[in-house]
Amino acid sequence: LLGLWAADMLGLNEAEAQAYAQEVVKSDFERPGDGDVLEKVFGDLQAKGVDTSEHIVRKHMDDLLTTAIEQVRSEA
Repeated sequence: LLGLWAADMLGLNEAEAQAYAQEVVKSDFERPGDGDVLEKVFGDLQAKGVDTSEHIVRKHMDDLLTTAIEQVRSEA
């Protein structure tokens, strides 16, 4: 979900957004914890000149984690 949110911020089309979301998932396997995901998404947004902060990206990570948990629970 975070990858799709960031893809929207980056102005990616649907196919590019899906590919980017997969890149974000893969980045989570680089190190324990979610710092690697934060670094990737925030770095990509900064590189494209998106006006955001690490705090805003972290907030979206936290909010979207809650959304993902709710989605999984509703599917179970």
